[in-house]
Amino acid sequence: MNVLVTGAGGFVGRHVVADLAAAGHAPIGFDRPGVPLPPAASPRSGDILDRAALDALVRELQPGGLIHLAGAAFVPMGWTDPDAVFSANLLGAIRVMEAFRHHAPRARLLMVTSAEVYGRSGAPGRLDEESPLLPDNLYALSKQAVDSAARMAAAHYGMPIVVARPGNHIGPGQSPSFVAAAFAEQVAAIALGRAEPVVRVGNLDSLRDFLDVRDVARAYRILLERGEPGRAYNISSGKLVRVGDLLEGLCRLAGIRPRVEVDPARYRPAEEPRPLDSGRIRRELGWEPAVPLDGTLRAILDEALRRAGKAG
Repeated sequence: MNVLVTGAGGFVGRHVVADLAAAGHAPIGFDRPGVPLPPAASPRSGDILDRAALDALVRELQPGGLIHLAGAAFVPMGWTDPDAVFSANLLGAIRVMEAFRHHAPRARLLMVTSAEVYGRSGAPGRLDEESPLLPDNLYALSKQAVDSAARMAAAHYGMPIVVARPGNHIGPGQSPSFVAAAFAEQVAAIALGRAEPVVRVGNLDSLRDFLDVRDVARAYRILLERGEPGRAYNISSGKLVRVGDLLEGLCRLAGIRPRVEVDPARYRPAEEPRPLDSGRIRRELGWEPAVPLDGTLRAILDEALRRAGKAG
């Protein structure tokens, strides 16, 4: 299947393109001009907000599928630049769906939103796909709007659209603005003797569900291939991990024992997370996480060591 991947040059997009190609699909990588695209992709550049160009692209390529990843992915950006977040996330998603509705209506579409749509309030217990959507930040609100618009389009137009709601995912290629990559960057510099043996951290007692990005990419492909149109699917490991365990694992793999200092600028109060239930995709489609946490941390650390080595 020819699959258009928007946001193909991003952290997740690169892994999605590689997974699609390995599974025998023909990924078409799409991202903004100037963004490097992964080598497995047939590269195209443009802006998902450019309606005419997007229509022309879908009309020309006639993709059999879409995995829509383009948009703003940094939660705090919802507060600092809400115009950009709603434009990129909601308007961009609507324009992509409309381009396919008019020019490739039989293509299968996977619209990726976020577990952030559930918010942090509501009844205690695990969050499944029937839990109420109670977004509590503007980024999450933009993703809830995309989630609802996608399921509405599937019902109203009969389009084969599936929604993915992933939890936190980490792995090689992630920006150091995210916790695991930030730790790895500091650990690599210490391991190579280029920094004092001190790691600066936020709240190590926070609990989060971390899933390897390669498991996420595989889940997206399976949902594109076999997910039920009009349905949403959670994607998670189902296990809560202490943030401090990520740091301890990276230090163990690097063979260092640095001093840990709390940086007030990075510190956030610990939350009581509600585990994300991914039983639906496991039961219906047979997906299971395959990469253990140590394997994820090893890949992140190896990449950080390579970068630090080149920088030195």
